[in-house]
Amino acid sequence: MKDAVESFIKKFNLEFTSEQRDFLRFLYENLHLEELSNKEQHFFIDFFYKSEALRNMAAFALELADIIHEIYENIPAIEQNERLANGKEQRLYYERKWQVARRRKLNRQTIKKGNILYVPFDEYKKETGPIIICLEQTTGMAAYSELCKSIILPLFMTAHREHRDLYIVPYDCQVHVHFQFEKGHLNLSDFKDFIDYKAKGEAAFLPVLHFVKGLLQENQHYTEADIIIFTEGSPIDGQHLVGKQAKAVLEEMKRKYHAEFSVIAMHEHNFNEQQFWFANKAFFADDAIQ
Repeated sequence: MKDAVESFIKKFNLEFTSEQRDFLRFLYENLHLEELSNKEQHFFIDFFYKSEALRNMAAFALELADIIHEIYENIPAIEQNERLANGKEQRLYYERKWQVARRRKLNRQTIKKGNILYVPFDEYKKETGPIIICLEQTTGMAAYSELCKSIILPLFMTAHREHRDLYIVPYDCQVHVHFQFEKGHLNLSDFKDFIDYKAKGEAAFLPVLHFVKGLLQENQHYTEADIIIFTEGSPIDGQHLVGKQAKAVLEEMKRKYHAEFSVIAMHEHNFNEQQFWFANKAFFADDAIQ
């Protein structure tokens, strides 16, 4: 990988410090920059060269590699091997392995009655669901924005390896925009907008909850969705999350789409466990922030 990155740098005849090269190497590996066209690569490296925020995020991600690894190891995935696969050949191997497993499952679920075979093709057509990042972007979260985005960056590699769509949904009291990266592939325009995106005000969680439900409803073939929530820990409508309406929505998402919710809160003392009753796991960024 080192040779590929060095060739990537030389292609554009730019000078980088050894530290900047480390940052670029991290981004090259996690964002699959080798898949971009020459024009797109030029756009990306120009953005990297000019964006202090992007370089800071790469620095955070490298510094917090152990913590990020622990978080991701505890977030549900298709199969552990997919996370560990490196290189195109291994990714293709595990893709074939996954397809074989799906066909075997289909065969097991086929029922024969007399001379009729009942084949559950609807189950076979279902794809493993997306990774949906709900990223609180508020006045209170402004100090942690680069930290949160640095934790998100490696998820591009995870989505790419597992052939899953990656959605990033910034929110404050509403959802104003969202970014979709199909099968983890980099869309440079959306990626730049995601890095640069800032919001203000307070956070409300019900609007983003309904937005995510809408994403899943639009893609009925999805199953096993992973929803990761970055939050300061106390949305202004948090008391409504324990109400009947919100509970019904959350329980439907768990039942129908096998949604798994993980929460990454900035401070443990701000986290309201009762309001986030639906979370399968919660992580706290206190150590990283310090």
